[in-house]
Amino acid sequence: MRSLLKKRECVMFMMLIGISLCITIITPTFITPSNLLSIVMNNVILAIMAMGMTLVIVTSGIDVSVGSQLGFSAIFVGLMALIPSSNIVTVLAVGIVCGILLGLLNGILIAGAEIPAIVVSLGTMNIFRGSLLLYTNGKWVTSLPMWYTSLYNTSVLGFPIPILILVLVIGLTYFIAQHTRLGRSIYALGGNPAIASRVGINTGKVTLFVFAYMGALTGIASILYGAQLATIDPNAGTSFELMVISAVVIGGANVLGGSGSLLGSLIGVLILGVLQNGIILMRIEPYWQNVVVGLILIMAVTLDIINNRKSEERKKVIYVAEEAKAGVSA
Repeated sequence: MRSLLKKRECVMFMMLIGISLCITIITPTFITPSNLLSIVMNNVILAIMAMGMTLVIVTSGIDVSVGSQLGFSAIFVGLMALIPSSNIVTVLAVGIVCGILLGLLNGILIAGAEIPAIVVSLGTMNIFRGSLLLYTNGKWVTSLPMWYTSLYNTSVLGFPIPILILVLVIGLTYFIAQHTRLGRSIYALGGNPAIASRVGINTGKVTLFVFAYMGALTGIASILYGAQLATIDPNAGTSFELMVISAVVIGGANVLGGSGSLLGSLIGVLILGVLQNGIILMRIEPYWQNVVVGLILIMAVTLDIINNRKSEERKKVIYVAEEAKAGVSA
C-alpha cells in the first residue's frame, strides 16, 4: 500500500477526487450522471491526442504543432464530407492520412536533420496554420451532412461512438507501449539516447514513429472535432497543444523523457475536464481555468524535479556504499 501511494498516478488520482469533492460540495449538480458523462464526452478529443503526446514526451520530444495539425486535418475532413460520394470510410482515411503526413514532416526534420523537436514543431505550427488560412481564405466549412455530424452523438450497444474510439486508441497505444519491442525502444530512447543507440535501437525510426502516430491520432481527433461542432473554423485547435501537453505532464510524464504512463495522462485529462466543468457550474470567470491549470502544471513539474533529485541522491549513496565495500574486500 505504501508503494502504491508513492506512485504519481495515485497522487494525481487523489487530487482528482479531492477537486471533485470540493466542486460537489459547492454545486451538487456536478456529481449527476449526465454531467459526468458530459465531462467525458467533452474531453474525448483531448484524451485521444494525449495518448500520442505521451509517447512523444517519453522519448524526450515535444510537439507544439498538434493544435495546428488538428485544425488542418479537420478542414480537409470537412471538405471531404461535403463531397456527395463521401462516406465515413473516406472521411476516416482522409483524417488519418492527413495527420500522419503532418506528423511525419515533424519526425523527418527532427530525426533526419537533427533539429530540436521544440524548434521544428514551433516552425511547423505556424506553417500549418498559415497554409490553412491561405487555402481557406479564413472561411469556415459549414453545412456538413447529417451522416457526419451525427457521428458524435450515435451509440453502439449503449456506448457513444467517441468513447468506443477512445477505448480502442487506449488499447492500441497500451499494447504498443507495453507489449512490443518498439514500445521498449521508445522508453529506452527517452531514458538515454546514447545508450539506446549503442544497443542497436534505430533512434531515427523510433522518432519517426512517435511523431507519425501522434499525427494519426490527431487526424482521428479532427474527425470527431468536426462532428461535434458541425462547423469547422480554420482557427480550430488554436492553443489546444497547451492543453494536451499540460494533461500529459500533469499525469506524470517526465518532460526530460524516459517515463510516463497512459493511465497518468488520462487522469491528467480528467483533472483538466473537471476543472473546466466545475468553473462553469460555479459561475467563475473562465479565465481562472488558465491560472489554475498553470499552477497545477508548475506543481507537477516541480514534483518531478524533486523526485529525480532524490533518485539521483539514492543512486549516489548506493554507488559510494558499493565502492566502500569493494575497497574493504580488496
